[in-house]
Amino acid sequence: MSEEKETPIKHCVHCGAKVEEGKVYCPNCGKIIMEPSKKPVSSSKGNSTGRKGDLARKCPGCGSLITSLVLEQCPICGAQLEPIPESQKPHKVKPGFIFREDKLEAERRFVLSKDTWNLKEGINIFTNSLLIYITSQLLLLVVIWYLSSDSSLTSSSSELSIELILISQIPGILMGLFPMYYIKTRNHNIQKLGLNSNKKYLISALIIGVLGGILLIFFNTIATFLNNLLYDIGLDFFDIRSYLEEESRVIREGGFWTYLLLVELVLAAISTEIVFRGVLHNTIVERLGKETLNGRISAIIIVAVLYASIYLFFAFPIGIYFFIPNFIFFLILGILYEMNGNLYNSIIASIFYNVSMILIILLI
Repeated sequence: MSEEKETPIKHCVHCGAKVEEGKVYCPNCGKIIMEPSKKPVSSSKGNSTGRKGDLARKCPGCGSLITSLVLEQCPICGAQLEPIPESQKPHKVKPGFIFREDKLEAERRFVLSKDTWNLKEGINIFTNSLLIYITSQLLLLVVIWYLSSDSSLTSSSSELSIELILISQIPGILMGLFPMYYIKTRNHNIQKLGLNSNKKYLISALIIGVLGGILLIFFNTIATFLNNLLYDIGLDFFDIRSYLEEESRVIREGGFWTYLLLVELVLAAISTEIVFRGVLHNTIVERLGKETLNGRISAIIIVAVLYASIYLFFAFPIGIYFFIPNFIFFLILGILYEMNGNLYNSIIASIFYNVSMILIILLI
């Protein structure tokens, strides 16, 4: 029989069986056969929604409609399909689940974000930063002990000096380097630390920071007055007043080194805010819920307690007298930060306070 007289053959779009021209139902699977040429199908570009069920590609070989967003060849005849436009491709989302203890949890929950901290990531970064601080403090104590044990240096190292004050600021500066290194090497967003460099936010941060710094100075005046009352009634067990007076005298007579101390205090303020606010505070807020007032308040309190406790431990016995002032000090900084979520608020306030206190010591 010639090719003109041959009965045209087509394929079932459901099972792939051969079906003669004019048949309505597939003789193999029994399903109704839709004529591709008569069925309104989406073009190769698909529709604007880009959903899997809305995109259909017509096989150039057998005419089957392929709705899969994964296949590149027709599963029936093996013909090459037209590529899916980039705008129609599905987002790459990990649908997997993993077991944690006795619970099945979504894998996406543990994928590191470039913009926000998850609990494990944030705690790891904060812990490593704290370890850098502790290690530096211990090394510093060893150096001081070694100098004090040397008979030739006993007279100069056993007393408070401007050099000793300068060295004591180094651990606080070093601990802020690790979070910055982590953000830089992982190509994460710097706003993950709460640092927003937008001009509009910087102007508001400058205003909030200066006003916050003035508030901190006012609070320090009240705290100093209350501490003096405690000293006057005989609660100066460790002779704190004499130590503070000696520290002020050393700073006042430090000359050039006092200006270097100002630079260190600025760097230490930035470093402390990055670690405690940019990492720990933001991690706790993400965990407890940054959209809830209770979550933000809880983060402020937890960070303030932790900071005051660390200072108490490493500045004992002076830290006993300054536990409550340090706690309230960090509460104020936390509130300043939460006003618009910009870390520059608390950084500027802390720098303004530190510089102002040094200037007050120099002028009095």
